[in-house]
Amino acid sequence: MGFVVGGMTMWRLFADVDGKARFEGWGPELLPAVPGVGELSASAPLKASAAMVVRGPAGGGHPEQPEAGRRLVVVLAGECEVTASGETVIGRPGDVLLVEDTTGTGHSSRSATGFEALMLVLD
Repeated sequence: MGFVVGGMTMWRLFADVDGKARFEGWGPELLPAVPGVGELSASAPLKASAAMVVRGPAGGGHPEQPEAGRRLVVVLAGECEVTASGETVIGRPGDVLLVEDTTGTGHSSRSATGFEALMLVLD
């Protein structure tokens, strides 16, 4: 379901035309596709206005709600379950979630273990 790259899974969370939150695999295109020695592949930049490290406690979470704005979340430690329209994905260290469900039913989350993540506030 998610887009897997070297053990890292990447998802996009969005609201469909009916306002239901949905997941899809997401992976930005990296250019060049095969970098040469001394070269990096890079995606197109995502504009961000802020970055923060967030921590969710074991047993914590939030009810179903849309996100206040677009976010890019990179799980650093622990695990976080995100549920959208009955489908659940589990974010683990290194996983990336592009959160764009700013309208509609939204998503819920919970963490049995607690987690830490890097959250970028996208423009």
